[in-house]
Amino acid sequence: YKKKSGYQGNPYQKEIATDIEFTKEQVEEYIKCSQDPVYFIKKYIKIVTLDKGLEPFGLYDYQEDIVEKIQNNRYVIAKLPRQTGKTTTIVAWLVHYVLFNQNVNVAILANKLKTATEIMKRLKEAYEYLPKWLQQGVIEWNKTSIALENGSRVMASATSASAVRGGSYNVIFLDEFAHVPPNVADEFFTSVYPTITSGQTTKVLIVSTPNGLNMFYNLWQGATKKPGQEGNNEYVPIE
Repeated sequence: YKKKSGYQGNPYQKEIATDIEFTKEQVEEYIKCSQDPVYFIKKYIKIVTLDKGLEPFGLYDYQEDIVEKIQNNRYVIAKLPRQTGKTTTIVAWLVHYVLFNQNVNVAILANKLKTATEIMKRLKEAYEYLPKWLQQGVIEWNKTSIALENGSRVMASATSASAVRGGSYNVIFLDEFAHVPPNVADEFFTSVYPTITSGQTTKVLIVSTPNGLNMFYNLWQGATKKPGQEGNNEYVPIE
């Protein structure tokens, strides 16, 4: 079993088009990881903590619930307080998604470009700490975009109507959406949302701390209504 991989110039990444020999155990582990994102995250994703530095990402029960809901649903909205690891949890799932799916495009959008690039930085760090036999080769590795040898790509930008216009995305992750200015949020959904939802497997992940009455609030209210109730929408709520 062999896999092409790589990126020159970084000791934590493989070089492009390098054949990697898999052991039988690694093949079995690769398949298991591909089928179970929670298993993959708990065993292979590492994060940097303030107290202990680099350590495995031991998911709490509610974080496992986030991963499973994202994995099994197209539309997810999460209302969570700060310092709950919500963004790190979704970043870990995104690493799994781009590794084990070919030719998928992911957009990371946040209320500020600085926040979006920080999320991208976390994703890149988690990727580099993976064993090399689990990695895909890296073709592009920039501050706001990466491209892998399996054809998958990730981009980071501030949330705006123009951020993903004209592109084709399989997953859009909207971080701190309640803190996006109302006019920007309205324009984003009006111009971009129909394109996103036209696919059969596209996902939209909306995560935020609450911030008054706005589009995030309205989407959350709709998500928490029972099917058949007026105003109910397709989003699966997490809090």
